[in-house]
Amino acid sequence: MEEAFAKVVQHVFSNWTALKLAVENCMGGPNSKQTAVECMNYMVQYCLFEPGVDAMQIEEALEDILDEEFDTVCEDGSPKEVAMIFFKFLQLIKEGDMQQYEIEYEKLPVMNSEWFNQAKVQTQQAVDADSSSSSEEEQTTPMDQDGWTEVKSRKRR
Repeated sequence: MEEAFAKVVQHVFSNWTALKLAVENCMGGPNSKQTAVECMNYMVQYCLFEPGVDAMQIEEALEDILDEEFDTVCEDGSPKEVAMIFFKFLQLIKEGDMQQYEIEYEKLPVMNSEWFNQAKVQTQQAVDADSSSSSEEEQTTPMDQDGWTEVKSRKRR
């Protein structure tokens, strides 16, 4: 039961644009990718083991996660859409209707987990670029005798 629902949560989270943008822009800090994975695990546990959970509670939990973990507020209605999908699959799993579960799962958009890897690579590249550009500045900015430093434009013409 948990594995089947975790598969759905991972699939939906990997296609959720709001979460994707929050991770790519490091809205959850430098470990945004790890935070997103932890949020997926939390949602699986919350939906499966919270007594009497409904779509509205799932939506509120998703909004809280985005707000608290990623400092993000969705105004596009996507938390409600995601909550409805989670609730539908949760009901199918709890009823034991795995045939309908498979039919509905096949209707989901193709899983796009590539952005997790891209977000991690982009974060590392940004850190590398910052450290290399600051060391270049330190080496190429000589100070005049009067204590002033001449700053030249870096434009390439």
